[in-house]
Formats: sequence, structure tokens, C-alpha cells
Amino acid sequence: MSKKNKKSPTRMKMRLKDLGLSQTELARRVNKNVSLINHFCIHGVKTVRVAKEYAKILCCRPEELLDL
Repeated sequence: MSKKNKKSPTRMKMRLKDLGLSQTELARRVNKNVSLINHFCIHGVKTVRVAKEYAKILCCRPEELLDL
């Protein structure tokens, strides 16, 4: 029986956890769909433009959200 490879949590997901903020609440604050936030929590933030947008709301530097 094989074990599934678990990826480490994305930086976005860790930041939300640190702040005690739900994906739903972040989506409300940035006026985006929850499915988009969920995508970033699963796959990570890959562009500086997106990182800058969310860093303002999450009170951190954009580079702290990038998963490259």
C-alpha cells in the first residue's frame, strides 16, 4: 500500500492560520470568490501582483506569500 505524498502547506494557508482568518473571510475582505482563495491555499501564490494584493489585507510583505 502506497502513501500519498503530502505537500507542505502554502504560505497563504499558513498566513491565514497564523491570523486565525478563514478563507471565506479573506474572500469577503478582498471581494473575491472563495474558490479563488482556496486555489491559492492549495497551489500557492505564484505572481508578485497577486502577492501584493493579498499582502495588504494579510498585513505582511508580498514575498512572504509567494510560493515559487
